[in-house]
Amino acid sequence: MTAVTPEATLRAFFDALNRRDYARAQACIAEHCQWESFGSGVVRVGPAAAIAGLREVTTAFPDWRAELLRVMTSGNCVVVEWNTRGTFDRPFRDRPPNGKRFERRGCAVAEVVDGKIARYRDYFDRAILLQQLDLMDLL
Repeated sequence: MTAVTPEATLRAFFDALNRRDYARAQACIAEHCQWESFGSGVVRVGPAAAIAGLREVTTAFPDWRAELLRVMTSGNCVVVEWNTRGTFDRPFRDRPPNGKRFERRGCAVAEVVDGKIARYRDYFDRAILLQQLDLMDLL
């Protein structure tokens, strides 16, 4: 049996998320993974919490997609440069949808241990997102 590489784990995760296969995406995350979004300041621990946060976004933005622009690996660390886009078509937290579209770039640094994401850090400019969605009052 061939071992799953750290890069393959991250690619499988993003592919599952784009397909809305939350069970498969969750299977890529280690039980005690610390999932941190520096753009929003949110930290989630464990696969269920990480997927709940991601599901919240993909529900509010049903056409949300992530495109991997560049993937670099060094040992068990993976850096992913990504581009995401979507349309605000469903309620998000206390905000009604407004039909606005967004596109943003960012990167993530992940540590993969035994074929699972053990630590994940997401970096993006939240203001760029909020400006495109006419939600700057949230800053």
